[in-house]
Amino acid sequence: MQCSRCETPIELGDLRCAVCALVLAAPKPASDATRASVLRCSECAAAIAFSAEKQAPHCRFCGAVMRIEQPLDPLEQAELRLPFRVERAAAEQALRSWLGRRGWLSPKDLASGARLHRMEALHWAGWVIDARALVSWAADSDQGSGRSKWAPHAGQVTMDFDNIVVPASRGLSWKECAALTRHYDLASAEPIGEDADPHAGDVVEEFDAQRSAARRTVLDAIEATAAARLQRGTIPGRRFRNVKVGVFLQGLRTRRVALPAWVLVYRYRGQPHRAVIHGQEVGCVVGKAPYSTWKILALVAGGLALIAAIVAIVLLSRSG
Repeated sequence: MQCSRCETPIELGDLRCAVCALVLAAPKPASDATRASVLRCSECAAAIAFSAEKQAPHCRFCGAVMRIEQPLDPLEQAELRLPFRVERAAAEQALRSWLGRRGWLSPKDLASGARLHRMEALHWAGWVIDARALVSWAADSDQGSGRSKWAPHAGQVTMDFDNIVVPASRGLSWKECAALTRHYDLASAEPIGEDADPHAGDVVEEFDAQRSAARRTVLDAIEATAAARLQRGTIPGRRFRNVKVGVFLQGLRTRRVALPAWVLVYRYRGQPHRAVIHGQEVGCVVGKAPYSTWKILALVAGGLALIAAIVAIVLLSRSG
C-alpha cells in the first residue's frame, strides 16, 4: 500500500502516513500480525528471540534472570542480516589486545589476569533508513558578526539521507551501538532465511520498540545528521552556536536489519565486566575496564603534593 497523497509506502499497523500524516481511510491491518511473548532481562532490559526448547531462561547479554512480557502491539521482525566476518578466536584475541591497551590507570596485570566468563554471538536490532527531507535551520555564526562575536543566520535546503543506522537495541547501550555502526558493511546484508548464519544461532534481538517511539527515534537521527551536514558547509562561517534544525520529510524508507557483534563477559579479581566486539571489524571494541585503586590514589596524592608545593612557593615569595 502507498499513501494516496505523497505515495510513501504504508507499513504494517500504520494509521497515518509517516511523511504527510494523512489519515488512512483503510489502514493496513495488523490483526493478523504475529504476536509473541518477549523474554526480558531484569537487569539490562535485553529482549531476545526465545525458544524454550533450545535456550535456558537467562539473558545472553549479562546472564541475569529473564522475565516474560506480552506486548499489545505486533513485534517487528528483522528483514535483513549482516554476516559475521570476525571468528570467535579472533574476537577473544581482540579482547586481550584491548585489555592490554587500557592505559596507565588500569591494573598492570589486567590482560593476563582477566578470565573470559561468557562469549555470545549476537545480531542486535537496528533500522537502516533512506530519506529525503526539507531542512529548515537557524544558527549563530561568526560570519558577518562585525563588532559582535555572533551573527544570526537561517535558511532552507533539501537533503537526501542514505544508509543512516539507527539503533533499536535495548540490550546494547546507545554508546555501544554508536561506536559499532560506523564500521558495518551494509552492502553485505542478506535476506533472513535464505542462508543460515553459523555464528548467530537463535540469538537475534527483537524490534520491541513501539511504532510511535521508533518514528521519533528515526526522526531524531535524521535531524542530528542534518545538523552535522549544515555545519560542514551550508551555514556560513567557521564557528557556530545555537544550531536549530527542523525536518519536513518528503520521503522515507525503513529497513530492519540484524547487525552482528560479539558480546563478552570477563572477570577480573572476581568482578564481571562486559565488552562488545564488532562482528565485521575486529579492531572495533567497546567496553568497560577496571581501574587500579592504588594508581588513582597515587595520582591524587601527587596532585595534592604539587598543589602544596606551589602554595609553599607562593607564600615564600610573598614573605621574602
